[in-house]
Amino acid sequence: MAHSDRPQTPRRRRARVMLAVIGGVTVTIALAGAFGGLRTRAGGPAVVSPGSTVDQGAFKVQVLDARAGRFSLGSFDKNDDKLVVRMRVTNTGDRSNGVSSFIGGIVAEPKPGHYAEADETRSIGELPGGATSDTHPRLPLVVQAVWPLPATTTLRSVTVALRQWNYGQGFTDDSFYWSVTKSSPITAKVTVPVRMGATS
Repeated sequence: MAHSDRPQTPRRRRARVMLAVIGGVTVTIALAGAFGGLRTRAGGPAVVSPGSTVDQGAFKVQVLDARAGRFSLGSFDKNDDKLVVRMRVTNTGDRSNGVSSFIGGIVAEPKPGHYAEADETRSIGELPGGATSDTHPRLPLVVQAVWPLPATTTLRSVTVALRQWNYGQGFTDDSFYWSVTKSSPITAKVTVPVRMGATS
């Protein structure tokens, strides 16, 4: 006959200890989550809304808006069908870079996993004093990134993917610099509506 005051077997004692530990851990996790102590890290690029700031490393970027139509961006630009995405860009480094260098770190994503490079030679920067081909340290400017379009293309929105720049040492010297390639990871994606039929 079993007695209530009989010493517990080692197996039953271990089971109670394990239950107490699991309960304590569960309570700790719940409290940490409730007070913001845990942060979920979603896999893949961040999905951000237009106007939000994306830190690419070498640049901080806000994707502002997009338009498409048949127009020219200046006296030396062709009057043809194009998609233009405006971005506010700040060079976070300590040296100036060309707007074309910045353009190397962005792509349009017409379909998931398919990327279209912007036209570096036609993309331009804008400062209060006029157009510029350079980005200067900590001086925000607006960059108009250009993609050529077939005349019959209709777009409701466009997704811009921003690549992560890497800061590292050069292969041929001891200097450090920011770099980005077509194989650099995508750090964020921004989808913006496209104003169709724009003429300027």
